[in-house]
Amino acid sequence: MSCSVQKHGAFRLAVVSLVFSLALAASGAFAHDFWVNAFEPKDGLVKAEIGYGHDFPKPEPIPEDRTHLFDVLQLATPEGTVKLTPGGTNYAYEGKADLKKGSYLVLGFYHPTFWSKGPDGWAQKNRTERPDATYCEEVTMTAKAILDVAGGQESDFISKPTGQRIEIVPQVHPSTVKPGGKFPVQVLVDGKPAKTVKLEATLAGFSDKEYKAFQGRTDLNGMIDIIPLKAGYWFAKVDQTSEHENKAACDKVLLIATLAFRIDE
Repeated sequence: MSCSVQKHGAFRLAVVSLVFSLALAASGAFAHDFWVNAFEPKDGLVKAEIGYGHDFPKPEPIPEDRTHLFDVLQLATPEGTVKLTPGGTNYAYEGKADLKKGSYLVLGFYHPTFWSKGPDGWAQKNRTERPDATYCEEVTMTAKAILDVAGGQESDFISKPTGQRIEIVPQVHPSTVKPGGKFPVQVLVDGKPAKTVKLEATLAGFSDKEYKAFQGRTDLNGMIDIIPLKAGYWFAKVDQTSEHENKAACDKVLLIATLAFRIDE
């Protein structure tokens, strides 16, 4: 084998290794999913949870070095938005609310955060704070759960955008969707349709942790029909990656949104 052929093969191997390493870098820091569990009020007390982990819908304690990344959960009603208060564990929240029969939303927010990867692993720093970083992304996450009270299953309120940086907006109430039917949603980024972004959805108890129960892409209007093949407690997840405007600070901007909902038999 000639020296030039050997060099060419080595170069190709190096390129493949670099691409693979970058792919791992881009996915390694955010193996955790972020969602919200919301429970029907009892005696006027609304309870909700931040889900941040690997086993939807079971919440787990948030690592202490990450608790500051999350805002308090908020109850959204047609009259406005109310912040809930911590309720014991660092993922639990609650609040008094006089909710009439109907459908509401509970909203979660993960503050924009720099994550960089370097020789010592991942850190909450950008490139200017960590010159040895091999990859950096600024991450913002939002979560939303549909809360039905007293059997109310109304679509008017939950079908309107809430103003989250990135969000999944139901176009109908999921109670109108049967297993195998179509659940239309729209994905918005900064209030505008997110075109051709990937959306995945899965349900509690789905046995395969590597793959999701549904996968597709939005159309040019940010619309997609989720097809839930089974009844149960579901959550959909969408993400959008773009170039960071300040390359000296970071490589990418990553926006992630989830929506938790129920599909009845």
